[in-house]
This record gives sequence, structure tokens and C-alpha cells, in this order.
Amino acid sequence: MSYLRLLRARLILASFLILSVLLVAFPRIDIGVSSLFFDHGFHLRTQWWAIGLHESVTWFLRLSVVAVLGIYAFNRLAGRRLCGVDGRKVIFLALVLIIGSGLTVNLAFKDHFGRARPRDIVEFGGTRHFTPPFVIAHECEQNCSFSSGDGAGAFFSMALALALSKRRWVFVAAVAYASLVSFSRIASGAHFFSDSLVSFYVMLICTDVLYFYLLAPRNAADG
Repeated sequence: MSYLRLLRARLILASFLILSVLLVAFPRIDIGVSSLFFDHGFHLRTQWWAIGLHESVTWFLRLSVVAVLGIYAFNRLAGRRLCGVDGRKVIFLALVLIIGSGLTVNLAFKDHFGRARPRDIVEFGGTRHFTPPFVIAHECEQNCSFSSGDGAGAFFSMALALALSKRRWVFVAAVAYASLVSFSRIASGAHFFSDSLVSFYVMLICTDVLYFYLLAPRNAADG
């Protein structure tokens, strides 16, 4: 592994650990961020743009999977290299989606931490108790708040951008889209700030590790 890649990986992990410790040590950060959008209710949840961003994630994932598989089939049949989509890239994208969004966020986190959503806790007019991130609770039985499934799905765009384009602005646009989705979920009272942040790091780390082992040039991987 090259020195720069190793340094980047360590910086990503270090920032994730530092931010996680801060959010656990000062859990009221989540309450403070959510309170910015609460005024006797999370009224932004009914805005067209918040609803649209939320619904866009499902369509984005469906279209992404269909498009990648379609391009791969076309390349195989026609002997082309459209967007450079080959079997290795298909496997890379599939693993990021399955391991990052599927197994880690939706199965391991959302189904086992039991964290209530902001709109359901006492501080915001609900009946359930607030719990910090990474703390196992029993305030929610299924489809719980920690961490953000929509955020993880939207941040899959980072892997898609890396696989299909070498241009930096494409990756920036991918992060911007996912950040807007995450913002809309926080503003709607559906997720805490930490829910979205953790999903971002899960997808970033998963993307970075799998990219190195599956898509990085061999000379970089061996250096």
C-alpha cells in the first residue's frame, strides 16, 4: 500500500473515531442539531423538497443497479468498454452496497441498537426516550434511527462515482447529493445528526477499502 493511501486511510479512521467519541461524550449535540428544525413539530418533513429527496434514494438505487448491469451486459455482448464497466467493477459496487448499506447499516445497526427517531422522543413531543449513538436501547423495535439507511443508500453514490468516472467533480456531486438527502432526513426529524454521520463514514470506509483491493491499479496496490 502506498504511503499516501495508507495516510488517507488512517485519517479517515481517525476522524471517524474522534467524531464518534465526541458524539458519545456529548450526546446533546444531536438534540441541539435537531432542535434547529423543531417548532412544535418538524414541519419541514412536509415540504416537497424533503419528500422528493427522501423518495429519490429508492429510485437512485434502482436506476443505478439497472444501469450498471445493463452497461455491463452491453460491454460483454458488444466487446465495448463503456464507462469502463467490467466484472470487477460490478463486484465492487455490489459489495459496497451489500456490506455497507445492507449488512452494516440496515442489518447490524438499525435492527440492533433500538434508537428512537428524533420526532418520537420526549424532547420533541414524542413518548420515547433519547439515547446516544452506539448505545443499545429498546426504544424502537424495527426500522430504527441509528444509523441512517437513506443516508447509506445515498452515499452509495460515492462508490458509483469512483467506479464510473475519474473526474473529481463527479465525486463531489455524489457527496453533495447524499449530503442533501441526509440534511433532509435530519430536518424532517427522521434521523439525528450522528445517524447520518455514521452512515457516511460506513459507506466511505467500505468504498475506500473495497476500491483499494478490487479497483486500484496493481502498481499502487503493490507499492
